[in-house]
Amino acid sequence: MGRFRLFSYVHPHLFQFGRLVLPTYGFLVAVGTILSLLVCVRTARLLSLDPDKVWNVAVLAAVSGLIGGKILQLLFPWARHGSGAGLAWMTISVATGVVYASRLGLPLRRAADAFAPSLALESSVASIACLEAGCDYGTPTHLPWAVIFRSPAIVTGAPLGVPLHPTQLYAGLVEFVLFVLLLWLLDRPHYDGEILGTWLFLGGLSGFLLTFLRGDSILATQLVCALMVLWGGLLWLRRSPAAQVSHGG
Repeated sequence: MGRFRLFSYVHPHLFQFGRLVLPTYGFLVAVGTILSLLVCVRTARLLSLDPDKVWNVAVLAAVSGLIGGKILQLLFPWARHGSGAGLAWMTISVATGVVYASRLGLPLRRAADAFAPSLALESSVASIACLEAGCDYGTPTHLPWAVIFRSPAIVTGAPLGVPLHPTQLYAGLVEFVLFVLLLWLLDRPHYDGEILGTWLFLGGLSGFLLTFLRGDSILATQLVCALMVLWGGLLWLRRSPAAQVSHGG
């Protein structure tokens, strides 16, 4: 399907039997969600949070994001593929998670730190899912690791038969590096909110820079990335020397 050797076969449909179709995108996102849920339980223990409460918040946020995202996809075309789908899912998930975490009495900044590595991991897996589906595709390139989409099943607008930057893979690698970095930072002394701030700032900055290699609509993505950088920067600037410091372990 593509020239990129690590992904010699790129399939938008993982399984198809007659009219029964299992999209590769949906399957990988589901796998990423399950892995992220397991990670957030581990990070909750590192930050001395109740893992059961964190698990409940994570599950409710994931389910509400899935259902709410599907509803938005039915109502608005921009929410049906790639960055739009991710934005719809994340917006609803975050809003639900914040409200429920507050009702459970969880400290919001520390709870957000527990979720940050999971968000990075989910983003990494979702980027690979986008590579399989053809969304968030890149600009034309003659680099030897270019990917070429050929399947007529791709309905995201990716040009067929054209060597493109595998921007989805770039994003996936960046988010996985951030995932490892955040886990390392969690095990070191830090102020509540710093871990989330790190992911928002670095993830938003890298995402913004990668949009210049994107071949699809990028305005919404650039806006989201700019807001992430701003939010992450504010979390770092608002650190107080008197604030409680979290320690891993």
